Amino acid sequence: MANRFKCLAWLAGAAAFASVSSPATAEQLSPSAFRPVSWAKNEAILGGAPSALQAILSQQQGFPAEPQATLHPAGYSLPAVLRSPPVSEGVSSGKPDVFGSVALRVGRTPLNARWLKVENSRVHGAGAAFANSLGARDDVAKLEAVNRYVNRRVQFVDDERRFGRADVWASADQTLSAGKGDCEDYAIAKLQLLRRAGFSDKDLYLVIVKDLVSRADHAVLVVRAAGRMYVLDNGTEALLDSEAIRDYRPILTFAANGTWTHGYRIRSAPVQIASAEKVLGGTPDASEPQRSWSASLLAFNTGLSK
Repeated sequence: MANRFKCLAWLAGAAAFASVSSPATAEQLSPSAFRPVSWAKNEAILGGAPSALQAILSQQQGFPAEPQATLHPAGYSLPAVLRSPPVSEGVSSGKPDVFGSVALRVGRTPLNARWLKVENSRVHGAGAAFANSLGARDDVAKLEAVNRYVNRRVQFVDDERRFGRADVWASADQTLSAGKGDCEDYAIAKLQLLRRAGFSDKDLYLVIVKDLVSRADHAVLVVRAAGRMYVLDNGTEALLDSEAIRDYRPILTFAANGTWTHGYRIRSAPVQIASAEKVLGGTPDASEPQRSWSASLLAFNTGLSK
């Protein structure tokens, strides 16, 4: 993971990003905010919507100026206003069905050796003491605390620069003691801290994704908690719902209970077939529903008339 921009998605000077677990209320939003929005990285870099140019043109034409949108971390799409993202299927499936994907279990991958090196590493020292101190908090509070703890103590350094070679996966102890790491090091450290804080291995996923905007590989931690699949990213201290992020496509996922690649369901509209009476020029029964293509094939193959 040789490019800093694949891991640092945060736009300099961005204001606080609202957590998906606490959407804004209607009283806090202007009327213009009620239209659906989905800001990708290029829009965030250009200043969001409406742009500064649009505001100037509106004022010149005598329209009241709309408040400028707060800049958001690049790489994260904002969920539609007042509408929660759909619940990830991974909540109930027990698999990392995240970012709209379907997880497909696999045996070996080119990254298995790196994962096995850090999979069972344990946290010690100050990191362990911090994780132990979270025992009385609820799960979401633990996620927020660990995400913030690692992001503030680790400086991004590319593996090529740090080790002289690419893709070196470090344990939490190594990353926290050095105070340096790249995207998978952040994710691994958070995984091991949360395990120490009481999370089950089956709910902790190291996910390698493709950033569709920067076209680079990236790594995040996804955690099943409180009926959601939360994303802990080194680019923001906010917890993000996996189904609210539109710029990431998962490639491989690693956990103590398996390894997965990812695919997508194909949803096509059913083809409607006219009834035989209509084809032959007869008068169909208005009360009889049209058959789908699959139902017609079933009737043909089995000799059924209805």
